[in-house]
Amino acid sequence: MNGDFIFSKEHLTILLLFSIFLYVCPKLTKNLLPYSYIVEKVICALIILEIVSEQVSLISMGGYDTLNSLPIGPGRFCSYICIAILYFKRYQLFNVFFSWSLVCSIGEIIFFKSIPYRFPNILYFLLIFSKMILVYANVYLIEVRKFKVSSSAIKDNLITCIIYFSFLFFLNIFTNFNFNRDFSNFNILNIIVFIISTNIVYIPVLLFDKFNFNIKR
Repeated sequence: MNGDFIFSKEHLTILLLFSIFLYVCPKLTKNLLPYSYIVEKVICALIILEIVSEQVSLISMGGYDTLNSLPIGPGRFCSYICIAILYFKRYQLFNVFFSWSLVCSIGEIIFFKSIPYRFPNILYFLLIFSKMILVYANVYLIEVRKFKVSSSAIKDNLITCIIYFSFLFFLNIFTNFNFNRDFSNFNILNIIVFIISTNIVYIPVLLFDKFNFNIKR
């Protein structure tokens, strides 16, 4: 966490702009169903472009650190799930993507991860852009493709969390590194908070069942 940036004037401005984006986001998905094929490919391309841009920026600025720069954090893992849904048609992953995208995007905007450069820097804007893509993809899947969280969402989420954190655990063992990630730096409390947060997101949806799940195959 970047102590000098968190809740600074710049950070509060970003939070305000991100809040406005959350408000207008549903309006940006209207009448897109006829163009869903193109929209989904564009979203996937933007995700890949943002990840590549971040990696290139870190290398060009001489700040690339394998321990902290590899795109394997929860937010990145969520981006890969998004690509799997939109490009590879793995629709069953929506249960996980729904909660992870909200927790990773909103959570990482509020508790901004530590960036070893002062604001403004391109890494800040790439991070913000990546969270906007996740939110937009989530809203798009719900509003346009009419996806719905199923009753197995909590079970699917728990399985995914076990797989993800186990992957990081074994990666650390086999590489003798300590991959410090948000919610995944082997601080048990952080891991528990992440799992609880991603499960809590399902409660209002499952209780009120406000979304439809009509998958166009």
